[in-house]
Amino acid sequence: MGFTEFKLSARGRLRPLVLALDGLGMTPLAVSLIGLLITAVSGWMVAKGALFFGAIVFLVGSGFDMLDGDLARLQGTVSARGAFLDSCFDRLGEAFLLAGLTWYFATLPFGGDPVALVLITWVVVGSLTTSYVRARAEGVGETCQVGWLQRTERVIILVVGLLLPRWALVPLLWFLAFATLATTVQRIVHVAAKLPGAEPRGPEADQ
Repeated sequence: MGFTEFKLSARGRLRPLVLALDGLGMTPLAVSLIGLLITAVSGWMVAKGALFFGAIVFLVGSGFDMLDGDLARLQGTVSARGAFLDSCFDRLGEAFLLAGLTWYFATLPFGGDPVALVLITWVVVGSLTTSYVRARAEGVGETCQVGWLQRTERVIILVVGLLLPRWALVPLLWFLAFATLATTVQRIVHVAAKLPGAEPRGPEADQ
C-alpha cells in the first residue's frame, strides 16, 4: 500500500470522528487550532527530553490535519482561506517540533551537541527553502509538485527518529539535512528549466 492509499484508508477510519466533531458544532478552523496547540505541547515535551511521548503527542496533533479538511468538505465550507491557514499551521507545527529538538540538544549535559544543532539548522533552512521555491514558482505562474522529501516525508522521518532509541536520531538528522537541501536544489532546477530566459538581442537592439 502506497502513502496515498494509506492516507485515504486512515481518513476512512477517522470518518466517525469527523461526524462527531460536526455534531458538536466544531468548525474546521477550531479543529486546526486545536491541532496546532497540541503540536506546540509536543514541542515543549521534546524540549524537556520526553522524545518518545513528544512524538506520540505530535502524531495526535498532526491527525487533526486530516480532520479539518474532511470536516470542511462535510460542512461545505472548503475555501482558499482555509487551505491557506491549514498550510501555515502545518509549517508552524513542524517548527514547534524542531524548536523543541533544538532546545533539547542545546541543553544536554557537557555543553550540548553542536553537531546536532547545526544539522537541525540545515533541516530548518531546507524545509523553508523547499516551501519557498514552490511558492515563488506559483507566483510566476509555474507549478512545482516535484520533491524527493516534502513536508509529510520530513515529518514522518523526524517522528520516527524520536520514537527510535536516541542514538538513531542524529544519523536521521544527517539524512534530513542532506535530503531537504537536495530537494530545494531539485525544485530550483525543475522550475528554472521551465522558465524562459533572456531574449537574445537582435541587431536592431543596438540601434
